[in-house]
Amino acid sequence: LASIVRRKIGYPRISITIPSIVIIVPGLYMYRAVYNIELTAIGVGALWLTRALIIVAFLPLGLIAARIMTDTTWRHNNS
Repeated sequence: LASIVRRKIGYPRISITIPSIVIIVPGLYMYRAVYNIELTAIGVGALWLTRALIIVAFLPLGLIAARIMTDTTWRHNNS
């Protein structure tokens, strides 16, 4: 779907896919963090929150690394 949108609108594929992935994937970790903090299990909640933040940080980096390794034209300026 991102490739179709890219062809019609012109936005880079990575700018369309990253926001949706970052929101969906760490949802369970965020929920468990808030739930445990609510139960006053601050240490367990902090652990879940740290896991969620690591996921949020490294998902886009993984997508960028995959793009750099697979798309040779992405690294070059066409203008």
